[in-house]
Amino acid sequence: MSCSEIRMLALGFVDNSFDFYFEEGLECDYWKQAHSLKYQVFRNISNQVLIVRPGLGNDITPAFEPMADQEMKADSGVHFTIHYYKDYSFEEGLPVVFSVLVDNKTYCMYCTQEGGEKIIRFREEVVPKEILENSSDIIFIQKSISSIDTRAFKFESSLMRGHFLAFQHVQNLNKLILKQCKNEDQVDESIHILVSQKPI
Repeated sequence: MSCSEIRMLALGFVDNSFDFYFEEGLECDYWKQAHSLKYQVFRNISNQVLIVRPGLGNDITPAFEPMADQEMKADSGVHFTIHYYKDYSFEEGLPVVFSVLVDNKTYCMYCTQEGGEKIIRFREEVVPKEILENSSDIIFIQKSISSIDTRAFKFESSLMRGHFLAFQHVQNLNKLILKQCKNEDQVDESIHILVSQKPI
């Protein structure tokens, strides 16, 4: 049963009797997919491109690497789809889900905790049309960084509030990580993600 089928509505009474009616207009708390932007390329401030590559077993490794536009082929793990959701609880940003096509399989980005560390992973799954929970490991809140640069954003985890997508240099790779940022107003360029469309 979907959330739209069990919508919570206000209850009203007529003329002090026990007859009642329902008032329209209130929405229940959930996310519903609204629209999507395909072929989005994510870059860090060093102009490196986020690439998702299958690793050993089910491990999917996301990292920022140098890449020329002509190298960005379809199904190569660089073209993301941003799925925007209608939201009835968050006011400070836009709820989004990220998916990417690799080897004809769709993977969604999600956050998790392993060994006490909060990390970013990708798993093969169909992007849900509705998410009924109050928080989700695949929902991120897109926030603008500047009114001048309309391509630069920061993305906060809805499940792990105060943690943002970021890049960090680890073992010769600029890995995609989840970074805690206690003061959002403080300038931290590692959480700045540039988003642009790349036609294929």
